[in-house]
Amino acid sequence: MLVCIAGAARAEPLPSTATAAAAPPLVTDESRPPLGIFPTSQDALIDPRMARSWGELPARWFVSTAFDVGFVYARPRVSAGYGRPFTSWVGVDANPIVLGAGLGMYGGLRFELPHLDLRLGPRYFVSFQHTYLDNRDSYNRLQLETEGGQKAKTLTYEAELDMSLPLGPGTLLGRASVSYVSGVPADQSVFEETLHVIVKPPLVWRARGGYALRLGHYSQHSIGFVVDVLDVPKRDDSVTLRAGPVLRMVLSRRVEVRGSFVVTVSSPDKIGLVGGDFTELGVRYRWATE
Repeated sequence: MLVCIAGAARAEPLPSTATAAAAPPLVTDESRPPLGIFPTSQDALIDPRMARSWGELPARWFVSTAFDVGFVYARPRVSAGYGRPFTSWVGVDANPIVLGAGLGMYGGLRFELPHLDLRLGPRYFVSFQHTYLDNRDSYNRLQLETEGGQKAKTLTYEAELDMSLPLGPGTLLGRASVSYVSGVPADQSVFEETLHVIVKPPLVWRARGGYALRLGHYSQHSIGFVVDVLDVPKRDDSVTLRAGPVLRMVLSRRVEVRGSFVVTVSSPDKIGLVGGDFTELGVRYRWATE
């Protein structure tokens, strides 16, 4: 999951204190988010009125979707909860996962604030390509792709916290997660298809830090650099280090282009690009009810 950097809105003159106190908030058609599937001509990010954003309306019960599609993956996410969608809310997520490598499903709780995003839940994944692996100190790409045996199925319980703090001309990025991998036969290991690391169950720790510059007339785009550290305690605390650029281009309030190109710098395994974090290289479309 990359950290979103919200585009800045053009400031409007504030009413006097007396006027603001006397008049209740006005919700007009222009302040309501459109419910159609496709963006309208007035849905562009550069619209300075931006009060039509989902985050500007009062907290309410809602259903939202965020559909990611890109190079050999599709991840439709359905969320339901209370608050302001994509901004500040609490609820549940359901996330089918369709990859070239297999199929999966995630479901769990979600707590989102403007600079913090916490999710908790299980993820089940069935691999098309990879099997359970005999325990080794190190693996290469050939061993990962040709190991015989039963196709891998994993149930991973995960807690992940994303953080984004405005700092200077950009945003300081952070991510911390702990994953408990189950469903693997005793004395065997498995390639965790979401974390992209070979795990000897049950635990995997992950930490990410980075910085992204905000670009564009409304600071709606961002490009940055992140560093990942992953630790698998049962593999003699083997540590994987990854680094690379991440980007986000906001084309409208609903449509974004997103990419991560985080490659392995140091690892006990030699499994090539499959060990990197290329989980986003495509388009995200967002929708929410009023």
